[in-house]
Amino acid sequence: MKKPSIPNPSALTRTGATSRFIRNAAAWSLAAASALSGANAWAQQIVRIAQLEPLSGPFQSQGETNVHTLQAAVDEFNAHNKDIQFEISVFDAQGKAQEALNIFRQATERGIQYFTGGGSSAIVSGLIEAVNTYNERNPGREVLYLNHQAIDPDFTESRCSFWHFRFDPHVHMRMFALTSYITRDAAVKKVYLINQDYSFGQQVEASAKRYLGSMRPDIAIVGEERHPIGRTKDFAPYVAKIRATGADTVITGNFGQDLVLLIKAAKDAGLNVKFYTYYGNALGAPTAVGAAGVDRLRLVGTWETNAMSPRMKAIHDGFKAKYPKTDIFHSGVIEVVGLMGDAVRKAGSVEPKRVAFALEGLKTQGAFGEVEMRAGDHQLLAPLFIQTFEPVDGKKVKHGIEGLPLGFRTDAKIAATETAPVMACQMKRPSR
Repeated sequence: MKKPSIPNPSALTRTGATSRFIRNAAAWSLAAASALSGANAWAQQIVRIAQLEPLSGPFQSQGETNVHTLQAAVDEFNAHNKDIQFEISVFDAQGKAQEALNIFRQATERGIQYFTGGGSSAIVSGLIEAVNTYNERNPGREVLYLNHQAIDPDFTESRCSFWHFRFDPHVHMRMFALTSYITRDAAVKKVYLINQDYSFGQQVEASAKRYLGSMRPDIAIVGEERHPIGRTKDFAPYVAKIRATGADTVITGNFGQDLVLLIKAAKDAGLNVKFYTYYGNALGAPTAVGAAGVDRLRLVGTWETNAMSPRMKAIHDGFKAKYPKTDIFHSGVIEVVGLMGDAVRKAGSVEPKRVAFALEGLKTQGAFGEVEMRAGDHQLLAPLFIQTFEPVDGKKVKHGIEGLPLGFRTDAKIAATETAPVMACQMKRPSR
């Protein structure tokens, strides 16, 4: 099949559960810093990153998993690279844009020059603008934003910035891969779209309609629904609407609580449809659907536990040893560590502008194959996987998820070159 063109479309200390992340971050930074006492301390490059995640509120599980995944990736990197070390400071952005901006201001005052996390695309949008403004006002003291998960295409298209790098395939790239697979299934006749009502969810909806329309015009879109992000407690009314349309397939970009509650409501109502998701492998969704999701819960993603390299296995095993009931659900945060390590080594410096130029066009062995940080728009090109929820059999499904005897079988691997978007960025670059 010929691929169509992808369209252009706080306080820093908390109490309770969140405080343990601050304590862990302090201990983690101390462990990394202890390496400085060695004989070669003068030669080390220390990459200090502020990680802003929703560690309280409806998307707490998402933030916690991102913190744990970055920790596992940094632990593995620091153990094998004594010339470069990562130090991470973790902050609770609470899933609130203003809180994230407050943390950004305080972290820059402390001299931190690299930022990641944020939570939703809405929050990351504000952080990208804050980074751009800060750098305009502080030449010679620039900072970089390392976006590991917010996948609104505009961030590397109409709003691309030299100071922003995305380490995860965006909405259109994922949807092209997903719909390419869906269109091979003759049983798919009626599709219902349900998404969170903000920029990301709107992009998922628009992208699904565009690609389904071009690849399988015979498929009917029988419903489109947007709901408030993180505020819906009962999805039963939405499930009733889906049932009433006679849909056989649901496509959703929902994540965290919004996906878990949607899937749980569908299971409770006995809704017999296939769910094609972006985040069905994480944050309680597999547990919510259980055996009812076998052969019906599917996803497009970047993480593949059935084909791990020695490096990925070390990161995965380190993660699972500490958090056996939680799972890594995407590789973007891991790609941050690998690519940044290579870029710092290439630049011979941790100065953000030099590292940014070193990142541009950088190719390296990523989590599951070669990845490239495209110079023209700072969008990572990486493999994607289409997967289906199935019982663990030790062959096609090697690992259970969330402590279940169920995991994800890989149906297709889509090469990075197959989903590379049309260049739509006109970037203003600083002088070297």
